Amino acid sequence: MTRLALVRQGWSMARGLRRLVRHPVAVATAERTVAEEVRTRGERFLGMLDTLVWPYAAGPLHRLLTHAGVDAGAARELVAQHGLDGALEVLRDAGVYVSYEEYQGREEARRGSATFSFVPADFFNPVVTADYMASTGGTRGRGTPMELSFAWQQRQGAQRAIQYSMAEVAGAPTAVWLPVFPSAAGFGAVMKISAGGNRPERWFSQIPGRLEGVAGHKQAANRLLPALSLLTRTGLPSPEHVPSDEPERVVRWMREALDRAGRATLTGYASSITSAARWAVAHGVDLTGVVVYPASEPVTAGKLEAMRAAGLDPRPMYALVPEGTIGLACPACGDEEYHLWEQELAVTTRRRPRGDGTDVDAYCLTSLDRLAPRVLLNVENDDYGELRRDVACDCALGRLGLGTRLAHIRGISKVVAAGVTLEGATFDEIAETALPALVGGGPGDYQFVEEDGATGTTLTLRIHPQVGPVDEGAALRAVQDALATTDNGLLAASVWVADGGLRVERRAPTLTKAGKLLSYERIGRLTSN
Repeated sequence: MTRLALVRQGWSMARGLRRLVRHPVAVATAERTVAEEVRTRGERFLGMLDTLVWPYAAGPLHRLLTHAGVDAGAARELVAQHGLDGALEVLRDAGVYVSYEEYQGREEARRGSATFSFVPADFFNPVVTADYMASTGGTRGRGTPMELSFAWQQRQGAQRAIQYSMAEVAGAPTAVWLPVFPSAAGFGAVMKISAGGNRPERWFSQIPGRLEGVAGHKQAANRLLPALSLLTRTGLPSPEHVPSDEPERVVRWMREALDRAGRATLTGYASSITSAARWAVAHGVDLTGVVVYPASEPVTAGKLEAMRAAGLDPRPMYALVPEGTIGLACPACGDEEYHLWEQELAVTTRRRPRGDGTDVDAYCLTSLDRLAPRVLLNVENDDYGELRRDVACDCALGRLGLGTRLAHIRGISKVVAAGVTLEGATFDEIAETALPALVGGGPGDYQFVEEDGATGTTLTLRIHPQVGPVDEGAALRAVQDALATTDNGLLAASVWVADGGLRVERRAPTLTKAGKLLSYERIGRLTSN
């Protein structure tokens, strides 16, 4: 990107931010809009097809629908006969879906005698001009480029206005703890939250603005972020580098905000907020009155317990790039359960094998709004979990008609650690629940690391020094016992523990480039032929 193009993008960002901050969405307007759009989901889906699919014969969804013998009239009949969710299931069974591997271009899509090839850019919205570019987090590899618009962030602001109102933190001191570019998470959150009426006063970033390996123009964009506040005259915060494992500054801000206003709110990675909660407990800081919105990784029972122990009121979110928040937990939701924002997306499931061969219900997403950043129709997002429809709830979301819930969400992509294939959730359970209960410490103190080197592959259990003295034998036995609940786990226990393949290292867990803390991390993956 040239310097001129970067300046133009910065100016575009400034103008977009100014509009969002100066014209936030009123909660009454947001509630009316969401209720009406939920009521008319079927018609909005058909309108999306008319605007974003049928005019583009070369588009992936047009090609799949045509191959299945579905035209505009047939689609309308399906919705009239089966309702939107039923129609999407009929289309899925007719071959109108895109697996995650097909979406990424890793596999060809085979439907009967036909073969299709896709790449992520094929699904960009063809009628919305991107205001800026970002990428997915790239948790275990390079992120996927994404196009984003300020119009979509304004729609996301309606969600924020509703969620702040229902938690009684509208207008309360607000902060963001999400990374700067190349991740879109931090800048996107600042925009959405501002559009929802709670202009953030602090922005903490897990990564520095000059992160090694990040493209120069993205580092330059980070350097321009402080100037946005001056250009927009909005008082928006400049990002401050605060790693997840150094949460004191964030905790001090929460406590100061409570003393000043009685309420406060923080949006960030679940692992980062967990780290802050544990620091607060260890140092006797009471955070009662702070509503937190953890997202971007599984918000497990162990993380929630740690947050509540510090007095925090967690309202977990389920979010994607570039769609943003697509699910929100209310107080009546169980752990790892979310109301689906049904005015933006429809969700069906498709039965398919996980990496270890176990069949799971993969989520398939369908976009409903003409401003959506991607045009999706039964497109997998590499997650699976439970899908619950028509769940009655007396919360503000339930009263708006949001009766679909997503629960116990996990990633599909296989985790092969030291030759043994396991579900990724296995590592979460051991690192966040089993080891803390038997050895000490809490979520964020343990991590499994697989490292490929010239002499072979090693698997290490990292234990944070802050846990204190640890019986390493007891830690390995705890891992072995936790693995023994499944056949593949028994195999892993034999390979890793019984045969000495798992070693213990007293070292703080490693964060991803985006600042996340994962229970399992792979370093230096070897290239396979």
